[in-house]
Amino acid sequence: MNKTYECMVLVSNQEVRKGWQACKQSIVDLFGKHKAGVVSARRWDERRLAYPIKGQQRATYLLVYFQCDHLVPAAIRRELDFHDSVLRHMIFQCEEVPAEAHEPEVAFDEARVGEDGTPSTPAPAPAAAEPATEPEPATEPEASAEAPEAAEETKPAEATEEEQNQ
Repeated sequence: MNKTYECMVLVSNQEVRKGWQACKQSIVDLFGKHKAGVVSARRWDERRLAYPIKGQQRATYLLVYFQCDHLVPAAIRRELDFHDSVLRHMIFQCEEVPAEAHEPEVAFDEARVGEDGTPSTPAPAPAAAEPATEPEPATEPEASAEAPEAAEETKPAEATEEEQNQ
């Protein structure tokens, strides 16, 4: 019985600069070699890594959804371990392929992956400035139980004057 799996692959940007489609196809062919039916394979993003992996500071993520027998993922893991362009990979079993996995892949320009690790995707536009809202007036702290006593302490001075007049 075939199960559905999700595989996230970190692809070396050195290999991506040589050609994204060729690099992606070599990884997808690996799945086909083991008779796994690839449902979707798309570039997810290009990002800075939390720590260097094999001397790389940045990597391109490839997200692959595939269906196969439960014994095949172990063989695919072994192949990915020895693939030149793969820095890391992770395979999970999933219930179903999300609808967004079937959307067409965004065009990818290999030239935008620079030697210095500049991102391949343009920087997000700054968010529009939100209209300044007037700060809410500060509320005074509620009078505590001691406050009336403090007020009474000031009154005795007046009361003493009244007492003196009586």
